[in-house]
Amino acid sequence: MQEFMAAVADAFGSYDDREDTTFPGLNAVATEFGITALKARKLLITAGVYSTALSRQVAELNAGGTKVDQIMKITGLSRASVHSYLPYTKIPYKMAELSANAERIRLYRERKQKCEEFSANLATLAGQPTKEQEDTLWSMLLYLQGCVFPTAKGLKFTYKIKGGEMFVNRKSKSITQATVFMAYHKAMELGDAVAGPKKLGTFGASYLYPIFVRLGVIRGDAG
Repeated sequence: MQEFMAAVADAFGSYDDREDTTFPGLNAVATEFGITALKARKLLITAGVYSTALSRQVAELNAGGTKVDQIMKITGLSRASVHSYLPYTKIPYKMAELSANAERIRLYRERKQKCEEFSANLATLAGQPTKEQEDTLWSMLLYLQGCVFPTAKGLKFTYKIKGGEMFVNRKSKSITQATVFMAYHKAMELGDAVAGPKKLGTFGASYLYPIFVRLGVIRGDAG
């Protein structure tokens, strides 16, 4: 369980709203590991890598002996949300959960390695013909099909590729390979910091954006 918490923290990075205004990718991390955002937050707070004005307020109230019911009234949070802002005092060890977490860790590490290799390959192809970059991108999209991604609004989706088309489960119309490449080249034109899906300016951008963030094509706003 400690290893699982470390993997979640590694995927999230570190966030303190006093130092960085970039919104943390809490939903993205929760989606990556197949857990709820509440559980992801609790793990991150336990690991000491998540800090917001609200989390600090809850921590101060809890440290001062304020009961959960009182914290709910003061903050307006639900009981489940209050608990998600409190660190684990005892890490749960359930065999079924440990087994599931082990598989989540394995998949996370495998995908992380693949995405890092992809980013490295793109870097080496920077001066090569566009076709080389597009082939590398498409091969990674084939690898990641079936994975769950969150949109900027937190809506979960998956996709499948058939021929030269990407079919997203939340959308009836497919995203063509040409559109994917158009969005990719737009991202390259803008640089790695692309402030939101609309900047890509293509059909299906809300779905391509989080995929590109996962691949390291763009840094985005991490949400």
